[in-house]
Amino acid sequence: MPAVRKSLSSALIWASIFTWIIVVGRLVVHRQDAYATFDFDLGIHDQSLWLLAHGKWFNTVCGLPVFGHHAMFMYYFLVPFVWLGGGPNLWNMFQVIALACAAYPVFLIARHRLKSEFSALAFGIAWLLLPTTAYLAWETFHPETMALPFLLMGYHYATSRPEGIGKHITRHNVVTIAWIAVAMLWKEDIALAVMGLGILLMFRKRLRFGAMLFGGAVLYFLIIGVWFVPHLAGDYSAYGALYGNLGTTPTEVVKTSLRHPSMFVDRLYQNNAVAYGGRITSPLAFLSLLAPLTLLMGLPQYFINILTTADFTWAMMYHYQAIPNVAAIAAAIEGAAFLQRRSRSLARLGVLAVVVCAYIAANSWGLLPFGAKYNTGYWPHGTRDTSGWEAAHDRIGPTDVVSAHYAFVPHAAQREIIYTFPNPWIKTNFLNDDSKFVSPSEVKWLVIKDGTLGQAPQDLLNQLIAQGEYGEAQTVAGITTYKRLKP
Repeated sequence: MPAVRKSLSSALIWASIFTWIIVVGRLVVHRQDAYATFDFDLGIHDQSLWLLAHGKWFNTVCGLPVFGHHAMFMYYFLVPFVWLGGGPNLWNMFQVIALACAAYPVFLIARHRLKSEFSALAFGIAWLLLPTTAYLAWETFHPETMALPFLLMGYHYATSRPEGIGKHITRHNVVTIAWIAVAMLWKEDIALAVMGLGILLMFRKRLRFGAMLFGGAVLYFLIIGVWFVPHLAGDYSAYGALYGNLGTTPTEVVKTSLRHPSMFVDRLYQNNAVAYGGRITSPLAFLSLLAPLTLLMGLPQYFINILTTADFTWAMMYHYQAIPNVAAIAAAIEGAAFLQRRSRSLARLGVLAVVVCAYIAANSWGLLPFGAKYNTGYWPHGTRDTSGWEAAHDRIGPTDVVSAHYAFVPHAAQREIIYTFPNPWIKTNFLNDDSKFVSPSEVKWLVIKDGTLGQAPQDLLNQLIAQGEYGEAQTVAGITTYKRLKP
């Protein structure tokens, strides 16, 4: 009978995973096909992959070297898919699959810690129900999101005891390190979560292995996150001015916070750090709070998010929440285990509360078909007229230099030089100085969505047309392309 229950629960979690992939994958692909995705960040990542596939390094969408943006070394794994014709829809589907498959290590962790097939299935389904899981898919491809199933598998192996002794333990530890290494190679920030995992293991009397993980993660982050990425970026970074007077890099933020703790506390108060923590843990019935050591995995990213001056870093719909959500669900499982050591009935109620709260959250502010936000514009339902975008795409050449509307960039980013208009004339969301722009005279095409430009970009466009630099306008369904006329 236990074997039957085990097989049934495994079948049910995989059925749930495949269903989620089909439902959410269709929505994400339709969003891309409807020209409803953006330059930041899908256009950045698509161009970065194309650049690596062709031995080039400078990303013109964001204005940084590929690895000066982030250390996304696992992109080399995706490079062969670029050679085979892969593009944004493929990267987005890879991410949907990664998010869905992350439910399986959650299932394994819960099965191991709670010794219950029902509880394991409940937590696996709760992961798929969490609103942020669907929002991460909606936001389109990001490297830290791709890292989640690898990080969770690393956590599972790290926190489960291998059977046997000697070579069995060694093999188990090697597998653990392999999962964690792959996770960190997706993005340097993952090392911060691994530091928390190392501390957790040390408190669980796996002192040597925990110290090794912690030390390795610290070394990796110092070399890659603190030195390598900023070195390539120069005086600029993806963090830019997000932290206001606390600094322009995580290192500066740490130094300022230590020297002036009142500034640190004021920022937490201004951004309502307690409410942010509540938004992370409430869909899991606050069980995560019963396992503070496990929450250490997400604590660095929590502070990285909440200390900015930009509210989108603590909004639950963006990739900044990937690591905090992993820490939260792992901690919720540990919280249920804490309850189970005291009362089996209380633990069952806790697990049931997780499923109920995850469903309520998915229903009240989620993007799944039964969620309140499903029909509010996040997903572009129905048929959209994309003929204007397609006509523009047909007109420009595969190697032409383009400056375009942000929604067009993810569809044309596989080239060496593409900008979001009004770059390179007026620097906008370009994370470098003007010297990194090519001469505006090299921009052969402008792709503009009529009626969407602000005053300064519109004045610039009018001036370029009046001076005869651009003309031969072609307008289809509100999308106008202009060709450069003067050399």
